[in-house]
Amino acid sequence: MKKLLLFLVFYLSIGNNLFAQYTKLLDFDGTAKGKYPYGSLYYDGTFMYGMTSIGGTSDLGTVFKIKPDGTEFAKLLDFAGTTNGSNPYGNLISDGTFLYGMTVNGGANNLGTIFKIMPDGTGYAKLLDFADSANGSNPWGSLISDGTFLYGMTFGGGSNSMGTVFKIKFDGTGYTKLLDFAGLSNGRNPRGSLLYDGTYLYGMTSVGGSDNFGTLFKILPNGTGYVKLLNFDSITNGRNPYGALISDGTYLYGMTSGSGTNSSTSFGTIFKITPAGTGYTKLLDFDGAAKGRYPYGSLFSDGTFLYGMTFAGGVDNWGTLFKIAPNGTGFTKLIDFGGTTTGMNPWGSLISVGTSLYGMTGGGGTNAFSGVLFKYGISTLAMAKNQMKNDFKIYPNPTSGAFNIEIDENLMGAKAILYNLLGQKVKDFSLKSTTTNQTLNKGIYLLEIEKDGNKTAKKLIVN
Repeated sequence: MKKLLLFLVFYLSIGNNLFAQYTKLLDFDGTAKGKYPYGSLYYDGTFMYGMTSIGGTSDLGTVFKIKPDGTEFAKLLDFAGTTNGSNPYGNLISDGTFLYGMTVNGGANNLGTIFKIMPDGTGYAKLLDFADSANGSNPWGSLISDGTFLYGMTFGGGSNSMGTVFKIKFDGTGYTKLLDFAGLSNGRNPRGSLLYDGTYLYGMTSVGGSDNFGTLFKILPNGTGYVKLLNFDSITNGRNPYGALISDGTYLYGMTSGSGTNSSTSFGTIFKITPAGTGYTKLLDFDGAAKGRYPYGSLFSDGTFLYGMTFAGGVDNWGTLFKIAPNGTGFTKLIDFGGTTTGMNPWGSLISVGTSLYGMTGGGGTNAFSGVLFKYGISTLAMAKNQMKNDFKIYPNPTSGAFNIEIDENLMGAKAILYNLLGQKVKDFSLKSTTTNQTLNKGIYLLEIEKDGNKTAKKLIVN
């Protein structure tokens, strides 16, 4: 059986020693590598893939790949406008064969596109041209998948010109508009992505709702069962969320880009809420220099801490990278972004590969402030402390859906957790026998096993 790549789940447990842990892997440069990446990265076990919002041959954005050590950068696509879209703001996802993404502009109507492309840059296909009232326009976020459909939101368009929720098949057929946003009743103009927990899709709108500061909602994948879970009101719970929600199986976690306790400064919040819309708790008010301000991306969880970035604030007012416990304690600023040396103004979210967090900044770097791609590593001590000595097997892998987990007897009773590539928990269960059978929808997952505070994980591909 082919040896699988081992991912370690880790804790960033040492302090803010930036240059011991921060590594700039790439300076974006405009034409050759793209410019201003406003999204996040996707990792397939060998390469990381991403997009830039402008730059490239036509200055309309690029698709690229790069290895986690910063080598083998390759530009896979130059966006060109009408033919293949322009100005992507989100991240890519994969079905194990193609990468899928969206552009904010371009396409036949200059209202954005959905596309797919092979990881080697071949096989580009435009799956949809957004067309305003019929199917939405200008998607700011990313796609997600349940293995059968791709789901997403548009910032504008739809029946009320306030945005839509939609689904579409991987081959571009079966487009269905699930929801037209309408303002007061259900929000409008989403600038993020959806979260799927196996039953409901969850999302946020940047404005609309009863106070016109945005909403948090859920809806079934067939378009029924819409529930508005929260109206953002500025001071009490923040305003204008831009990113996506994440889940730990009990709570949904997210951020707002503005307001909080000090409404005059409007720096943003971190919060949690149950999937039923109860138990709202504000975990943090951003404050500017000390903690950062204006988070425009989503949180990432390693199972112990939540990690995120702010677009501005920090010592130089160019943004921060931080961690915080899910109960709101233990906030630590890990990086003050510094312009040329470390990048500035991150817009997207973080991912983890091995023992590092990876992200991009929308500006800064050495090439006319075109942005950087970076990693933030951990101490070898922290890694060694949390590495599980016992291995396990997954077979078959890749699989068409059903697979087996085989463990040694000393791992009986261990907790198994399945995450998707956005760091969102899909399911968890206890390993009560040496061989456990499970089934999953199409996608790429991380299977983590934890016992006695030790963790190890492996990648699982479902074709």
